[in-house]
Amino acid sequence: MQFLLWSVRVGMSYLALAAGFCSLIWLSQQLEAVPQVRLKAWEAAPLVVVDAGHGGHDGGAVAGGAIEKNLALDLALQLRQELLRLGLRVQMTRETDVFLPLEERAALADRVQAAAFVSLHLNTSAAPEVSGIETYYTERKSLPVVRALQTRLGLTSPTVSDQRGRWLADHLQRHSCLTTQAENRGIKERNYAVVSQTQVPAALIECGFLTHATEASRLKQAAYQARLITGIAQGLAEFLKIQQAEPLRGVNASGEGPDKPRETETSTQP
Repeated sequence: MQFLLWSVRVGMSYLALAAGFCSLIWLSQQLEAVPQVRLKAWEAAPLVVVDAGHGGHDGGAVAGGAIEKNLALDLALQLRQELLRLGLRVQMTRETDVFLPLEERAALADRVQAAAFVSLHLNTSAAPEVSGIETYYTERKSLPVVRALQTRLGLTSPTVSDQRGRWLADHLQRHSCLTTQAENRGIKERNYAVVSQTQVPAALIECGFLTHATEASRLKQAAYQARLITGIAQGLAEFLKIQQAEPLRGVNASGEGPDKPRETETSTQP
């Protein structure tokens, strides 16, 4: 009798497992049948300038078995391909291991009348436990840039508040952290040349810390790079869609800008 009961219990267990396996197969088939969400067609494909940080004699950070200038270029080239796939146009500041002054990178974005400028970098810290993504912008444009921006946008007010870089940084930060699940270190304002000396919305994204052993290892993995690039591209495309519908969103000629996006900063720079 005990053997019979044991046989029945074993049989029921196998039936339950089989049913669960069949359910997983059905669910997988249903998910595969769901079409991928795609952005609507662009009214006119915006041009994006993608900047790979450092280059040539300027190697940037060296840590975690990587050199910043090389990894930044790898990521930038991948970002170009993803943006092209999304229907955008792309201009690279560099495609090889060459040095380009910061001012020339910023000037390029203005010269080609780009819709946005994104610079890719890798981070380091004296504290090896620090990890995550953070994105920089500035609202303190140089005076020549402000004057040129007034002319470009047809603004007559002597005071101009330009928060488009902040909006761009917010989009890049949220999406890249969402796709990678990296620690969200927030958006931060810094007067970096590549974001302060261009008229177009500009942001500099630090894609992770080479001094964090685990994150440095991930940053060299193709699968993780793909997730990171997907997030950056999605954030950029989302920002550009809004800008295309509202060209002056984030720009206020009275000097009083629109409501700012919520700060996403969760920790401070060590």
